[in-house]
Amino acid sequence: MLPITKSCRRPTMPNLTLQQAARLLGTGKNRLIKQLKERGILDHQRLPRQADVDAGRFVIDLRTHTGNPLWNQGNGQVYGVTLVTPKGLRWLAQQMGVQITNTDKGAA
Repeated sequence: MLPITKSCRRPTMPNLTLQQAARLLGTGKNRLIKQLKERGILDHQRLPRQADVDAGRFVIDLRTHTGNPLWNQGNGQVYGVTLVTPKGLRWLAQQMGVQITNTDKGAA
C-alpha cells in the first residue's frame, strides 16, 4: 500500500475579522457589532464573552500598539482584537437567521 502524502482533510477557513464576518453575513461591520453588543455577545471593548471563547466561536488576538512611546514606559499598549472562527460564523448565521454568502471566495 502506498503512503498517503497529502492531507485528506478539507482546507480550513481562517479566523475572520468582524468586518470579514459581517461581509459574509450580508451586513456591515458597525451593524454586526451593534447587534452583538445588544445580544450581550460583545462587551464595550468589542471583546466576546468568555463562554463564547470557550465554545470555540471567537478568538481574541492580542496585539501591541507601540505608536506612543509614553505608554507603558515605551513598551506599548496591549489590546485584544476579536476574531470569528468558522464555527462562530456558522453560529452567528444561525443566531441572526441568515445564510452565509461568498464562503468559497473567503473574506478577502
